[in-house]
Amino acid sequence: MSGLIASLSAELLTLSNESRRKHPEIKEAAERSIIILRTHKERPGMDISQELAKNTDFLRPFILACETKHVKLITISIGCIQRLISHHAIPESSVKTVLKTLNDIMSQGVDIQLKILQTVPPLLSNYQTLHGELLAEALLVCFKLQESKIVVVNNTAAATLRQLVINIFEKVQEEDNINDKDGSIKPTSTVVSVHGEGVIALRPCARDAYYLFQDLCLLTNSENPVYLKLHNLSRTFGLELIESILTNHYKLFKTHPEFCALLRERVCPLIIKNFSDKSDFPTIMRLMRVIHILLGQFSEILVMECEIFLNMFIKILEPDNPLWQRVISMEIFRSICNDEALLRNIYRLYDKQGHSTNVFREMINAFGKLAAEKPQLLGVGSHSLIGHLHQGRESLEISGMAGVMGGAGQIDVPGLSTLTSIMKVKCVDQLDKADPPPIPETYIYYLALICLDSVADGLHRFVLNTFSGLIQKQQVEKAREHQNINSPPQSPLSPTYTQSTIFGITTLQQLESHPLYKDILIVTDMANTAWPGLLAAQSFFLTASLDEELFQGVLRAYQNFTIVCGVLQLTTPRDAFLTSLCKGAVPPSVIAASLAESKAVHSGGSSSSTGSEGTQGVTLSDGNLSCLKILLNIAQYLGGVLGDSWYLVLETLQLADFILFPKHARGGSRGSRRIGLQQSNSVTSLPTAGSSSSNPPSIKRTYSSGKGNIPPPSPSNQTNITGQQTAIDNDLNILLIQIRKLFENCKYLDDDALQAFTRALCKLNAYTSGIPLDNENSISGQDNVPMEGKVTKSTPLSAMRGNKSDEKSFAINKLQLVALINMPRLIVREPSLIWDLIISHLIKTANYVSTPTTIRMQACETIADIVIQAMSYASSEHIEIDERIQMQLLVSLSQLVNNPEKNFQDISKVRRMGLETLNKLLQTSGHSFTYGWSMIFDMIRSVCVISFTNESSEDEVDTASVESISVIDTQSFGVSNTKTSGLVRVAFPCLQLICTDFLSLLSPECLKQCINTLGAFGLQMDDLNISLTATGLLWNVSDFIQIKRAELEKNVQENVEQEHENTKKDITIEQEIEQFIQGELKPQTMNALWMLLLLQLSKICSDTRPEVRNGANQTLFRTIDMNGAVLKTQTWHTCVWKVLFPLLDSVKLASERAVKAMQQQQLNESAEKISSPQKKEFMVHHSRDTVDKQWDETKVIVLTGISGIFKNFIHMLVNLDDFEQAWGLLLSHLQDSCLNSSHEVAIASIKSLNTIIQFSDDVYSKEFKEKVLSFWQTAWIIWERIGLGMITISDISLPTDNNSSPVEISSIELTQFTQDTLTAYIVTFGDLYSVIHSKFQLDEIRRLLKIIKGILTYSKSPSYRPDYDYLTPLQESVFDILSRIDLSVSGAPATVLCEFADYIALAFMKKQEDEEIAKKQKSKGGHIGLQKSINSSKRENVTSNKSYSTVTYIVFSKISMRKAKEMFNKFVNDQGVYSEGAFARIIKSYGVPMKLKYDCPPSGKHVEDTELWKIATIALLEIVKDGLIALENFGDAISDECFVNIWKQLVDVLHGALISNSKPPTSIKIDQQDIDEEFDMNFLSRLQSDVMIHMGRPRVPQSLIRDLVKTIQEGSQLYSSDVKRQEVMNGYLNKPLPIPNGSPSSTKKSIEKLSEKVEGATAKIVPVARERFAYACLQCLFDLCSDDQNGEQEIKQRIAEVAAPILLERCASVIRNFTADQPLLGKVPFSSLSSRVRNDEILLILQQLIKLKFRRNILDVNKEEVKPNSLKKQVLSGSIAHLFYLYPIVCEAINLPDETIRALLKECLRKVGEELGVC
Repeated sequence: MSGLIASLSAELLTLSNESRRKHPEIKEAAERSIIILRTHKERPGMDISQELAKNTDFLRPFILACETKHVKLITISIGCIQRLISHHAIPESSVKTVLKTLNDIMSQGVDIQLKILQTVPPLLSNYQTLHGELLAEALLVCFKLQESKIVVVNNTAAATLRQLVINIFEKVQEEDNINDKDGSIKPTSTVVSVHGEGVIALRPCARDAYYLFQDLCLLTNSENPVYLKLHNLSRTFGLELIESILTNHYKLFKTHPEFCALLRERVCPLIIKNFSDKSDFPTIMRLMRVIHILLGQFSEILVMECEIFLNMFIKILEPDNPLWQRVISMEIFRSICNDEALLRNIYRLYDKQGHSTNVFREMINAFGKLAAEKPQLLGVGSHSLIGHLHQGRESLEISGMAGVMGGAGQIDVPGLSTLTSIMKVKCVDQLDKADPPPIPETYIYYLALICLDSVADGLHRFVLNTFSGLIQKQQVEKAREHQNINSPPQSPLSPTYTQSTIFGITTLQQLESHPLYKDILIVTDMANTAWPGLLAAQSFFLTASLDEELFQGVLRAYQNFTIVCGVLQLTTPRDAFLTSLCKGAVPPSVIAASLAESKAVHSGGSSSSTGSEGTQGVTLSDGNLSCLKILLNIAQYLGGVLGDSWYLVLETLQLADFILFPKHARGGSRGSRRIGLQQSNSVTSLPTAGSSSSNPPSIKRTYSSGKGNIPPPSPSNQTNITGQQTAIDNDLNILLIQIRKLFENCKYLDDDALQAFTRALCKLNAYTSGIPLDNENSISGQDNVPMEGKVTKSTPLSAMRGNKSDEKSFAINKLQLVALINMPRLIVREPSLIWDLIISHLIKTANYVSTPTTIRMQACETIADIVIQAMSYASSEHIEIDERIQMQLLVSLSQLVNNPEKNFQDISKVRRMGLETLNKLLQTSGHSFTYGWSMIFDMIRSVCVISFTNESSEDEVDTASVESISVIDTQSFGVSNTKTSGLVRVAFPCLQLICTDFLSLLSPECLKQCINTLGAFGLQMDDLNISLTATGLLWNVSDFIQIKRAELEKNVQENVEQEHENTKKDITIEQEIEQFIQGELKPQTMNALWMLLLLQLSKICSDTRPEVRNGANQTLFRTIDMNGAVLKTQTWHTCVWKVLFPLLDSVKLASERAVKAMQQQQLNESAEKISSPQKKEFMVHHSRDTVDKQWDETKVIVLTGISGIFKNFIHMLVNLDDFEQAWGLLLSHLQDSCLNSSHEVAIASIKSLNTIIQFSDDVYSKEFKEKVLSFWQTAWIIWERIGLGMITISDISLPTDNNSSPVEISSIELTQFTQDTLTAYIVTFGDLYSVIHSKFQLDEIRRLLKIIKGILTYSKSPSYRPDYDYLTPLQESVFDILSRIDLSVSGAPATVLCEFADYIALAFMKKQEDEEIAKKQKSKGGHIGLQKSINSSKRENVTSNKSYSTVTYIVFSKISMRKAKEMFNKFVNDQGVYSEGAFARIIKSYGVPMKLKYDCPPSGKHVEDTELWKIATIALLEIVKDGLIALENFGDAISDECFVNIWKQLVDVLHGALISNSKPPTSIKIDQQDIDEEFDMNFLSRLQSDVMIHMGRPRVPQSLIRDLVKTIQEGSQLYSSDVKRQEVMNGYLNKPLPIPNGSPSSTKKSIEKLSEKVEGATAKIVPVARERFAYACLQCLFDLCSDDQNGEQEIKQRIAEVAAPILLERCASVIRNFTADQPLLGKVPFSSLSSRVRNDEILLILQQLIKLKFRRNILDVNKEEVKPNSLKKQVLSGSIAHLFYLYPIVCEAINLPDETIRALLKECLRKVGEELGVC
């Protein structure tokens, strides 16, 4: 409340200030009101609103302000009055004053008028006493403002009035509630007289509402009001207020008789009177809205009036009325039809009475008549039902239907669509329009369609809601009943079944007791009344062009109304709608076209399905499929009550199946869907004779937009078409699921319904297949089928008889499904229920003489399946398989198989069926067999076993390899007869099942038969997969035999020796195997069976088919491996020498023969190609498509298997007396396989070698290791031989003799070893070395390193892995092997370091070597190409040049640098490292990248790393630092030759590193160049500190020192010139400065040369890029000659003696040339850069000369020349000898113009003077 006080105080203060001059009375009143507020503010806890409501003076300033007509004062006052009203702070007595004030200021501006409208609603809401005249006055204010011409005021006033009117009626409701509660509200004195109710006294609010509504009706009807003081009211606004009241408060009118009387006395006459002016759109539209409310809410009160209105609306639908009136009428009918309760009420009030008009019937008929008014506008043609449907929809699809509305709502293409046939805003809702809006011409027909659909849907909703509860209740009761009798969980009456909407006869029996029974009867009458009109109208709409949504709505209406008829037992309309749907699903024209096409195909008329004709077969459109789906839904729901009408549904399904899945469409059996892209926009049939030229279009998808012949889809549209086909396939999949679901749900039918369903299927099959029935009429039930659903002889099924003899029966297929689904009733119940009906009909079908073969076999298959499933069900449900059930099953199967009238071909097919049935029986009930296994094996083996005789022809044994037949049992190891070879595939699953599930049921004799049978199937040539599987099954049998043998050994105790003897006898003497099998069951029996199995496998291992022999080999090795632990020594001896090694030899010989045969064939083909060059053939090369590759795979399997056996059982094999021979033979085989086979066999050989030498230290004892050590040394020798062979092969080149014949070239077979093979080879040595390392000495290490080096640089591999950033597996394995070598062996470190030195250079040297080899190989390309053409399978024969560029060794060299450094640091004090030349070789290897510098390959491709030359430089400095110290420590122990060689290598590397010819690439950044220059400067610094200090040693030749100093002097050059100095200096060569160390004449000559004047030159000066490095080199020269007294003076003196002449020559040249070139500045001035460089150079040299303290006695002065002059000797031997020596040059340059240079020259002369003592 504080906010209210504050705001009022502020407004009053403003009001006082504004009125203090002209209106002092307002100022005074405002001040008094402020005092009142302050008074109340000082008393907290009081309700300010209540206090103000008691004070009438507080309102006075606002009333006075409003009377002033001053806008600002009125605005302030009206705002405060509104706020006070909202807080109920105005006294009740002041309300009239406020209303008067509001009425007085109404003429003010818009803002004030709007505030008035805002003030009135809270006044009515907060003051309940506002009744009567005050209320009328308040309403009058709003009504007057509503008449304003200002739009905003008018609209606001209208909205306010609506709110007030609604508020008034809400108060009536509140008043009623209060009065009903306590009766506290007393009626007023106002009374009204109501007909039939007498006099009614009105309560206050009811009186206001009564008079208000009455006045609204009077004003709207242009009559004088009674209550409101209003002269006129807009008719449209009045109708809107009336509609608003009726819409929101229709309940009040039903409870208040006085209000209801107003409807009859005022509203209805108002409507009838004003409806005469039908041209006034706003009025008529609002009147019809009011009528709609009356129909919906007051039809039972205003019965006669509503009847009039309904008939009036129906009459409006006639064509002579305006379109907009008809549309509004239909919009109202649409709302009525959506209200199912209102529809029932209309039927009950009018049609049901009999004496009234049939409003409901007339309404339905009017809709139908309206729909058919303009058929052309809806796209209806003059075709059949489905023709109409397709043509109309085609036109819509062509146009696209989207956005085709023209001006004024006209459409371009006939048809109905939700996009073009509707209005966004309904016509009846367009209250803002003064004229009728544009209406699409088809909108009214769209409304008619929706109304018809709504009628059907409404009836269905009522029925569904009513009967769903009954069905659920019925299911719960039956489920409870079945639970009481312990029914199975899968009971058809189980409530867990999701299809709870199945309707049955028992449901109808509960209707009479239903509370809605009367409504049900009404709905029944409604359906019976409406169905003719609905069927006619909906059938018409099916012929129109509808979009998908509308079309689906029509079908939904079909479905719903048919279900209603079925549920309500209206048979005639139900079958009529079913018949219509059946024709829509499968049109007669489509059936006729399909039959014609089928006959043409079978008669040879159009046997080809290729080309464009292959996609134009007859099929159903999407519209047909949609009808079919609806038909299925109906059948699903009404399945329990359809009875004989099932035939209609089933016949339609069969016809649909006949069309959608025709066998001739794909030239094979059924199951392939026909979805062709036809010459129309649908997936339906081609036009038949007399049909439209346009094909029926699709309901959902459009493939083309034209008619007639459509060209094939273009490539750009192919993707879209494929997607459309996928969508169609998905729809058909859903349809198939729905069909299957229909048949599956038959298990929920009761017995009578199921019998009717089954009889319909039997009748359908009989009529289609031409099979006579005992009582056709009784079975088909035609006498009971109404005319609409009766099937006569003229149906399409009659034309299907004999039409397609190879077509399966749809009905038999569904009979099988029905039988399997109803298996509980089929087995448990009496056969008379459905078993006899189904089985007898199937047997009759199978035995009838004229039955087509396909249907006959289908009947046989069905019987067999039913028998199998019956047996399985009986077992699974634990039903006792008593005599009745067994006879019931077996008699049926016997009647199927034993039919002597069949011809030979049928007997073969029946035999096939018998085998298939046997297989199924074994699968389902094989565990129940206790006898008869021998007969089963005889049946199975009979398909592939014959006896061999001398007279047997070649044809009898053409399906197996004769040489593979066992000698043990000639009767059981046979081959198949080609006449019965197809049965192999049928019989084998039986054998497969026995071997996997039923071996435990077999006796030894049966096991023998099983093994022999498996062998027979393994050798048969009919089916490769069967041979493979049979071989695998032998493994299962072997496993079972061994398990059985172990069990017997536990129970039988025998002598060990006797057992050993028997075992030996068992596995070596084949004649006694049969004896053991026939004898008593004991372990030897199992051993005999196992040996029989092993021998059988050994025969299959030599099969000519690669898959079979490979499988047999794998099974053989696996069998031995799994059972080897229990084999005795003699057994192992036999396995090794009789099985394993012979297997190796046989595989090798067989592969050689096969490869030679293949090469000969290829040679012949090559010769033919050469003789016929015009023939061009392409070879498709696969991984296993040649004989040699297949044999390679076999070799791999054999090698792997044998090596695994040797590894796993080495502890047992080593005990053999001839194991050493076996070991050597195995290794020889591995060597031969590795070097003379393909790379696959080679790597397998390497892996096999690695396998057999695997040795676990934890498993074997020390004694065992010593025992096998010699064998592992033999393995080392073989390993070395293999490596040497690899290296030798790598170095072999192909012959270059042009006279070599192709045969000679192809005979050269060089193995190309892959990198994986080489890696495996190197890794193998690791495992080998772990055993023999104790016997590995220096010679072996050198041999090992030779092999490793050759393998590492192997260049014949077909491909290489990239090694830019990471090591290849081969390189990793090399490093791993090197890390394992025992370096404690004498000489090993030096040997390994030398190897590392070679590895370092690989990245820089191997590439050049490989390129040279590649050039040589290139010249031999012709021979290689010839060899490739002769033997394309030899992938290893030709090496791609790509290999020379793919191996970089970059990472390998980097790691080798680091490892060499680490190893050298570890063995730095090993004398052998130096004496063996390892140190020198490492220095040389490091020098390679240092010399190449920027020409080195990148350090990494994807991983950034330090440059290779930097890595080498750092490593070199580290090893040289420690190595030179160690070298000096060894002293004379190292020979002079070795010592000098080390220094030569070092000086050579330093020269190449400091004076590198490598230029930085143009892409290198300046910052990187600075970093590299800094690196070189640090390198130079490290040379001075770590290398130069050792160079002065006496053993180092002076020439090497001079070479290194000259290298530094060369690096100190700051620039170069393009003009030779000697050319400018008249032949004076700038040779090294002659030093006085010769004869007097030479000394004199050198001085003269020094003093000789040099002519200047203008040569171009090019500064060097690395200026800082040059200065560093120059400084280094000065440092070498400096008199540094810190240690090693003799060494430094020796170095300075060599460096001094070179330094003086360098300084003299700079000063002399600068002096000579200076006079030419005026003519050709120096460039700024060259001038700076030369100035900086001479300045630095002069400064260094001044600073330099020259080492004494380093100038070699001739003693004879200086004897007379001791001063010269003294000055040339002193600390400034360099200045004395350069004195002539300095004097010559003293006149240079540069002051800084001249000052430095003077300083030089001054120092000379100081030395002479003259300064």
